[in-house]
Amino acid sequence: MIPPARLALCGNVFPAASAAEVLAAVLGPARAWAQAVRARRGPGPLGFGVYLSAAGAAELRADPRQLAALAAALAAAELEVWTANAFPYGGFHDAHVKERAFLPDWSSEDRLRYTVDAAEVLALLAPAGAPLSLSTCPLGYGPATLRDESALRNLLRARDALDDLSRRRRAPVRLALEPEPDGAFERADALCLWLAGLESDRPPADRRLALCWDLCHAAVVGESTAEVLAALTASGTPLGKVQVSAALALPGRTDSSALLRLQDFAQDPYLHQVRARGAAGGDLAWPDLPHFLADAAAPDARDLRIHCHVPIHHADFGGGFRGTPWREAVQELARRGGDFEIETYTLPVLPASVRAGASVPELLAQEYLACRAAGLLDAS
Repeated sequence: MIPPARLALCGNVFPAASAAEVLAAVLGPARAWAQAVRARRGPGPLGFGVYLSAAGAAELRADPRQLAALAAALAAAELEVWTANAFPYGGFHDAHVKERAFLPDWSSEDRLRYTVDAAEVLALLAPAGAPLSLSTCPLGYGPATLRDESALRNLLRARDALDDLSRRRRAPVRLALEPEPDGAFERADALCLWLAGLESDRPPADRRLALCWDLCHAAVVGESTAEVLAALTASGTPLGKVQVSAALALPGRTDSSALLRLQDFAQDPYLHQVRARGAAGGDLAWPDLPHFLADAAAPDARDLRIHCHVPIHHADFGGGFRGTPWREAVQELARRGGDFEIETYTLPVLPASVRAGASVPELLAQEYLACRAAGLLDAS
């Protein structure tokens, strides 16, 4: 039997440096987003993917009163939690994030403790018996972590902890690794094959290590829906969740006006890896948008794909820039069931021309309704 598709909003768009900030996000902008959605589609619960920093997760796990206050706030806002983002360890809303979003990586026991804390808190917030998922970094930034034995050891210890949590809950809890451009894994096919090797002694239903498929990341590295589905099928790797997102793209030639427009997107705290096609063919790559803009070869690039999460309900971002397609993938995947999470964490720092005067909760509501229009239903 195919499980129904579940749709949630990823809470990493809101600060979560502490338990108090997680609670403030639920009481404030998350509740405002839910009210904006319900004003258009009627009453009912909505899915909410809670973001917990390491500090916030540790506080909530250790303090039943703070956890009870958060659970009460979620219930009052009619927000259901069954997934969590445990990728950024902390500082995700600092003035400078970049590759620090990967740190500490899986070579550190700090990453292991954080992940287990987040899983335990998620289990306490979620409905009894609900399958749960947590997203995490693809081992680390760059290929070195893949060769680090401590990273593999810590990941397998996290798997064992999720085995125990799954037994206690009598429902699966999965850790979903999220491929990202320039990560230790940047393509889903390679990650699925590697994960299958780690859990080859388990049937797929009992595997705890899964794929978090971010549609923005896949578009940047040029990985199609068909390729990812084939990798999942061939490897037996579970699909933990799909992050519904769009990358910034420029079909065709990069002219001077396009380079000027990109200056507006290069000022925020986040890492914006760039991929393109060369004028004479072949693939080109830059580790961040400022590197691309400083390269004399930039005007020769064709078909830019930039790791900048842009609002999925918009198509045109000016100067010929578009959002990469996501609806076809969502419609194909929704027929298979599973978990979906809208993730546009960049909304508060995108250029003012993109936000067009709308508040973050209003923009999130528009994204959510666009997902529903594409065929995804929420918790109601």
